[in-house]
Parts: sequence; structure tokens; C-alpha cells
Amino acid sequence: MTLAALGTLTGQPFESSPASRLETALAGFLIVAVADFCVYWVHRLHHEYPIIWPFHAVHHSAEALTPLTVYRKHPVYDIISRTVRGALTGIAQGLILFAFIGELSALTIGGANAVYVIFNALGANLRHSHIWLDYGPFLGRVFISPAQHQIHHSRAPEHHNRNYGEVLAIWDWMFGTLYLPQRQEAMNFGLSAPSVAPLEQQHGTFREAFIGPFVESARAFRAATRGADAVASTPEDPTP
Repeated sequence: MTLAALGTLTGQPFESSPASRLETALAGFLIVAVADFCVYWVHRLHHEYPIIWPFHAVHHSAEALTPLTVYRKHPVYDIISRTVRGALTGIAQGLILFAFIGELSALTIGGANAVYVIFNALGANLRHSHIWLDYGPFLGRVFISPAQHQIHHSRAPEHHNRNYGEVLAIWDWMFGTLYLPQRQEAMNFGLSAPSVAPLEQQHGTFREAFIGPFVESARAFRAATRGADAVASTPEDPTP
């Protein structure tokens, strides 16, 4: 669809042509970068907006990180993330095809995108664990290390709203949410109140984990609506 729209706008029909190794490598990186950009903003907005936060809180309510924690997600979060990522990545692929390459084939290792293979080889599967693996100040600005993601799960106030990226750290670096540890830090995981006091487990059952977020989201929506109504009903300041 993107290719058809570009062809109509430019008056130049799409013509397939073979890609060089450099173009293939560039295509692979750009696709990962666009996908990760989407993940960053979907993730960040879930933290910043109370109406959708309950669906991501299920993931953060984990009090012990294990490799299985990556699957501790509410389906609404996954639906939003995959919809946004799929739409924008599809557009990006169309642009890459039309402008640079012609035949899109990302550089692969064993049939998988090479960027993801390298990222996982650097220990990405340890990000939901208690194993501290930090990439250092340079590489930590490019890739999100397991240590950086563990910090994202930490209850400590200095760790809140940090390290939203999944693969790349460049978005956190660019938008001011990057946290680079100077040394190994002791952390406790799970949800906390605004006072940073730990909260009791709120998603201990399937009903609490699946239905509870809908209830909390509805409460946040009603609160936001009442707040908007109160602002709209406030008379304007007559002072010139």
C-alpha cells in the first residue's frame, strides 16, 4: 500500500532491483530502529498516562525478575504495541523499498534479523533476571543492557521513568530518559506508591491481572473526565 501511494504521488512506478550488502545491512538496521522507536513511545506513554498505565502495571508488578517475566503482560498492552509497531514499520519498509533498495531483504543470521541476533548475543535475555550485566558508558548509549532494564523495573525513585527502550538506548538518550549506572546497584522490584512505599501484590490471580486493569483504567478515565469538566466549567478570569 505504501509503495502504491508513493508511486501515485511521484508518478514513478516501483521497479524492483537487487540490493547490495551495504543496502541490506542498512535496511535491517532501519527496520529495527523504527520498530524500537515505536516500542519506546508506546512503553513511555503507558507510564505517563493513568488511563493505559494499568495494562502495563501487570508487567511491573513482578517482584522477582526471571526470563518468564517478559511474558507477564496484559493483552491490551501487546495489542497496542503490535498495532503501532506494525503500522509504522510497514510504512518504513515501503519507504526503504521505494527510495533505496527495491528488493527488501534485511541482513540475517540463521534467518533472523542480524541486529536482533547481536542484541540477544550481548545478553538481552538476562534483562529480566538478577544477573547484572552492564555495557558501559559508550555501548550503553547504543543498546539497552540487562542492567539498564533491571533499573527500569526498580522501585527506587531515581530509577522511575528511565530506560524505556527495548533494543536501542539511543531513544532514551535522545529524549532525556536514559539512566547509565556507574556501578552495580541494589534494587527491589515491583509496584510502589507515590511515596515509594512498596505496594502489596495487585495481580496475584488471573482475575486481578486480566480484569483488574480494565477497572483501574475506567476509574482513571472517569477521573480525567471529571477533571476536564471541572476545568471547562470554571469561569474565565475577568481581569484584563
